Amino acid sequence: MISTIQAYFEGRRELFEGLWLGQADGIDWTPRPVLRFNFANAQCTIEGLSNVLDNHLLGWETKYGLKDCRFDYAQRFLNVIAKAHEVTGKKVVVLIDEYDKPLLNSLHDCELHEQLKNTLKSVYGTLKAADRFIHFAMLTGVSRFSKLSIFSDLNNLRDISLSNSFSAICGITQEELINVFKDGIKTFSQKENVDFDRMVQILKDNYDGYHFSSECVDVYNPFSLINAFADNAITHKWFESGTPTFLLKKIRDTDEDIRDILSQEVSTTTLSNTSISDTNLISILYQTGYLTIKSYDKEEDSFLLGIPNREVEVGMLGGLLPLYTGKDEVANDNMLIKLRRAIRSGEVNKFMEILKIYLAGIPYGLSNGKPEIYYENNLYLIFRMLGFDAQVETQTSEGRIDVVLKTSDRIYIIELKLDESAKDALSQIKEKQYDLPFSTDKRAVVCIGVNFSKKTRTIESWLVG
Repeated sequence: MISTIQAYFEGRRELFEGLWLGQADGIDWTPRPVLRFNFANAQCTIEGLSNVLDNHLLGWETKYGLKDCRFDYAQRFLNVIAKAHEVTGKKVVVLIDEYDKPLLNSLHDCELHEQLKNTLKSVYGTLKAADRFIHFAMLTGVSRFSKLSIFSDLNNLRDISLSNSFSAICGITQEELINVFKDGIKTFSQKENVDFDRMVQILKDNYDGYHFSSECVDVYNPFSLINAFADNAITHKWFESGTPTFLLKKIRDTDEDIRDILSQEVSTTTLSNTSISDTNLISILYQTGYLTIKSYDKEEDSFLLGIPNREVEVGMLGGLLPLYTGKDEVANDNMLIKLRRAIRSGEVNKFMEILKIYLAGIPYGLSNGKPEIYYENNLYLIFRMLGFDAQVETQTSEGRIDVVLKTSDRIYIIELKLDESAKDALSQIKEKQYDLPFSTDKRAVVCIGVNFSKKTRTIESWLVG
């Protein structure tokens, strides 16, 4: 997006041939000096940030003929803006990409975080001092600038974070997917041996679901979507760089039910005032994209937050599983593969036995004295990571089903008890008719009652009915 805006302000009309902007009347194509900072690859150190600032400023100082470069970063930036305006006779465009990346990467180190913040504050404060030389300025990043002290001296920017007018500015909408990528969807569907509509639904499940305003316009992750088309495969490349370890540990250390953490309702005021610098876990998860807006309640003026899509779920929950179980990635993958095979083939006893052995091997010390929550979180992570159509705590007219797993041939209804009995769990499924909503489904319905023992910290017994 920033590259596109840069090309427009540089007057590079040839790049927009065949696009709306290249054909629209009344568009000003006057070339203007563009100063663009990119902090995406800045190393999380004082030296790393200094290198990024120096590299940008030295290039502009050379380009516009500035000789004296002995000043601090803020003064040098101001001098560059003024000189670019003087040399070209045009007001300057300033684009700052991922302005808060150094701050996000230093949240684990308070002292370093503060040093980086002070450096950036002085640089960004220049935008107000240079206002008379600036035609247009835009900053992108994770944090809402209104809450960051780095912008305390800058009050002439417009925050579009929750604006309905700009809610689809950063991604690909459903309409754009169908219209622009039609050929790619057809090719992909042939490779996957599914019809066009099913292929669209697969892409939607994995990459859609981001919402940035109360109107909840669906936005696909463009990076992930385009990579999927390039590979003709459902990949999760957004997580190849890894979910921040500090964030995963913060979730684990709350000792709360993961389901509560990943489904939160907050007021518009709270959402508007959150910042990556806040210590609130929900704020951090929302600002970093692990939670997004799922719906808006106008009467309460509140937002329901949740996980955007399967890609985010796999990345985050897959990163949490080793922290909750104490088992490495290989052990977890091995367990999940065996569980999937057993579920697909309808081998319930084999499935439960694998799960029982796996849970029994989790070190006691990881539960932090809260075995109930820990057992529930472990089971939630495992069931969600199986990759089937897995629903946890599904609401019916008679109550909530603990787990529903759907494969191409079967629907598994699982009721979980703690220090009670598998018979009670199975009876609850029958008495509350948890199978009723699936009575018209052609797939076989399998009901499983499970009892978990607090003493042994694993599955004690199960019954199938």
